[in-house]
Amino acid sequence: MDVAISVSGALDPDAEIRSLFRWLQREEDVPSPKFTPAAPEQEDMGAVSDALVVVLGSGGAGSVLARSLSVWVRHRTSDLKLTFRGEKGTVQLDGKRIKDPVALVEALREATGE
Repeated sequence: MDVAISVSGALDPDAEIRSLFRWLQREEDVPSPKFTPAAPEQEDMGAVSDALVVVLGSGGAGSVLARSLSVWVRHRTSDLKLTFRGEKGTVQLDGKRIKDPVALVEALREATGE
């Protein structure tokens, strides 16, 4: 099951998505992310940053990804939003709420149906 992760709301979303890419590459238990062009939403104006696609298999990879993302977010200095796009829909979390790994797990489950 694939989940696309995009970053918005930060001063430099492109730098943040690259930072997230490097972070996830170092995580042993998270499948390697791949860049893909982000699909623009109807309300988006201008260029849309790339998204990362992570293939979540069985065995709790979504929970591991959520924990990793919550640690990465704690190290951010600007407000940002993470958007998860999966088979079941799109979920967006404000960076201030992402400090809670449970919120991330729920967002991933909602987007992927896992």
